Amino acid sequence: MNRTVWNRIVISFLDGIVTLIPIVITVAIVKFVVLKVNSIVLSPLLKLFSWRRDNIEHIFMAKTIILVGVIIAIILIGWAARQIVVRRIFAWWEQLFLRVPGIGWVYKTVKEVSNALFGGQGKYIFKSAVLIEFPRKGLYSIAFVTDENPVGELCEAVGEKVVSVFMPTAPNPTTGFTLILPRGEVKFLKMSVEDAMKIVISGGAVTPAALKVSGE
Repeated sequence: MNRTVWNRIVISFLDGIVTLIPIVITVAIVKFVVLKVNSIVLSPLLKLFSWRRDNIEHIFMAKTIILVGVIIAIILIGWAARQIVVRRIFAWWEQLFLRVPGIGWVYKTVKEVSNALFGGQGKYIFKSAVLIEFPRKGLYSIAFVTDENPVGELCEAVGEKVVSVFMPTAPNPTTGFTLILPRGEVKFLKMSVEDAMKIVISGGAVTPAALKVSGE
């Protein structure tokens, strides 16, 4: 019973972290932009409306206008980014950015890792969760299928049907091993990719409630 309660607490904590990360990042970005714009626009704005710098109400009104302006600008940027023409412009700038020595390589690496783990709609591209014998016979590790039926040279080299899997390391799932295994050595699991990922990230400390045997 105590273990069940503890697992639920850990799962809730991880879900809370995942929920808070985009919020915290968004707030931090907006705060940074607002402070920068304040330092540049505040004085001209006060002069434009003939507001006094020593008047708290005037300062508050000026900063409110700046905040609203920043939010509107962010909304417009988000809308524009969805337009085909603007997407092409962004793609052109990205290609230019990738050519910058050092920075371009880092950006490309991070983007490739992100695309490898998540699809275009924020969904895992992993097909299913499996168990494989790793790092040696008798020891099992959770892995994720990336291709159930690779063909060509891979199958010919092994001499039988193979499965491509990615085995992440705990607690950082962005690193791991790409393995090509004979299909007979792969044990497919019924659990979802999300539940298997929770087990990996927690180092095995968390067992999602849906996977528990009744009576535990």
